[in-house]
Amino acid sequence: MGKGKTKDRTARWANIEHLLYQYPKGLKVTEIANICDVSERQIYRDINDLDLKLHIPIWGEHGLYGIEDGYFLPPIRLSAPEALNIFLAARLMLNYANRYDPSIASTFIKLNSIVPTPLREEVRTTLDWMQKLPMNEKYLQIMATMAEAWITRRQVRIAYRALEAEKATERLIEPYFIEPAAAGHSCYIIAYCRLTKSLRTFKVERIDAAEIISETYVIPVEFDANTFFGSSLGIVVEGDVETISLKFSPDIARIIEETAWHPSQLVEKQSDGSVIMTLRVTPTIDLYNFVLRWGEKVEVLEPEELRQDIIETAKAMLDVYKG
Repeated sequence: MGKGKTKDRTARWANIEHLLYQYPKGLKVTEIANICDVSERQIYRDINDLDLKLHIPIWGEHGLYGIEDGYFLPPIRLSAPEALNIFLAARLMLNYANRYDPSIASTFIKLNSIVPTPLREEVRTTLDWMQKLPMNEKYLQIMATMAEAWITRRQVRIAYRALEAEKATERLIEPYFIEPAAAGHSCYIIAYCRLTKSLRTFKVERIDAAEIISETYVIPVEFDANTFFGSSLGIVVEGDVETISLKFSPDIARIIEETAWHPSQLVEKQSDGSVIMTLRVTPTIDLYNFVLRWGEKVEVLEPEELRQDIIETAKAMLDVYKG
């Protein structure tokens, strides 16, 4: 499907959604078709897409179609800075996902109706750019299922293929939180796993299938997502918290000083222009990736185990390029 057709389709979906919201008693397909200036057959396809792709709960009865009560949140009024925050948040989602999401597109279309003119043009430009991105319908379906399970507090039966596994295993999970991660270009489900009887992190792309069941669950009052991720430099949470000390060369010292990498960080300027950053985190793969991204511009001072691991990785990298 061409770029223009995709853009028209997304705009039409948003228009139909608005229409059904404005008419809680329902509308006939002929009425929707007349307003949208398309065929009735196209409207039937759009209604089906809204239901199956965007997971909007649409009801149909006696030739009328509408959206179930309680689906939409109450209307709110946004200031210009608040609207900008939504715009920037959606942009971040796009940049880490690099995929077309009809729900994000719909968010931009709705946002475009309330923001000031200069920002409106930026929203239009973003919408145009989005049409070039591929759409992963399986990912969208899994995400919609997980979001519904999390909000309704119902268990989910999933088929999950771990990174090192050849085949997917069936698990029953209870979602506690959904967290986006720029490093992994994905979203992760933090959930209690009935199979392992522990709190686990599941990458959405590794979920082959997901089905909500009727059994409900309760998230423990002591669980707090901010605390859960607080000991990590990324999405992976495992091991004990350690003191990490890193020395950065003078030419990137300003980048290190001006950026908030983690709440625990302390940055001290040295007489030679370098900086030493101290962190209190768990030494996970996210930390290793953070260190390695700076190449020869950073030196691990402590702990010794991390220092030796980075040395061995550097030697292995050198062997690759020697070959």
